[in-house]
Amino acid sequence: MKHIIALFICLLFPCLSAVGQQTNMKDRPSWVDGFREEYKNSYLKSFSAVGSTLDDARRKALQDVADERSRATGRRYTIKEVGGELTMSSSDELTVAAQVVDEWHEVLSNGMYRVDLLVQTKKNPMYSYEPVSVTKKYPFSARVFVPGMAQIHKGSTGKGIVFIAAEAAAIGGVVAFEGLRSSYKSKVNTTKNAKTRQDYINKADNMQNLRNGFIAGAVAIYAWNIVDGIVAKGKKHVEVGHVAMRFAPVATPESGGLAMNIQF
Repeated sequence: MKHIIALFICLLFPCLSAVGQQTNMKDRPSWVDGFREEYKNSYLKSFSAVGSTLDDARRKALQDVADERSRATGRRYTIKEVGGELTMSSSDELTVAAQVVDEWHEVLSNGMYRVDLLVQTKKNPMYSYEPVSVTKKYPFSARVFVPGMAQIHKGSTGKGIVFIAAEAAAIGGVVAFEGLRSSYKSKVNTTKNAKTRQDYINKADNMQNLRNGFIAGAVAIYAWNIVDGIVAKGKKHVEVGHVAMRFAPVATPESGGLAMNIQF
């Protein structure tokens, strides 16, 4: 039994370490280092700049937003920000509306500051923005049933690799100890020496116990993988929402009881 407990620890400790490492890692969004998506009414694009201070880097990133629009239209734009809402104006009074959806700050090894902005720009000032959010939540996926795949999909590559390795090690242990158990069992009838026969029987029983321990370990790791794949949050990623229709019962004096409220 002591051997089985030791084997469980050897299998599960890497998973615990990986979970701790992933928890302590900085939550760097997946859109950083380049992102662009086109929608019907707007487009989403990331901008990055480096400066001697955080404000300097952010100012340069905002200027990149205006410069990008200037290059696209051939007009020179100036940019103004109020509460995350951006307004770009040109000399001929053509206005472009945009908004900062998310941003990321970091200090570089040389002491400089880097700022990344995720900006949604309307294709026409009269259009409405598509509902865009940056979230750590991921919808349910069948990837949870394959060890490590859900974790890798969510950006926790190290954790995913450990789940794959741990499950493979557990299955390898099952196969190896089942082979040894079968080998010792087959040797029982190859000798008439009672002591030798009993020794083979004892060894076969020990191999069976170890095999069962690895089976339990494989099941535990697989179950842990599924739960973690469903509930664990991943790297922040862009999600385009949809207008949802909700039905809610509401008590009103006019209805004389309950009425159905439809919200869009």
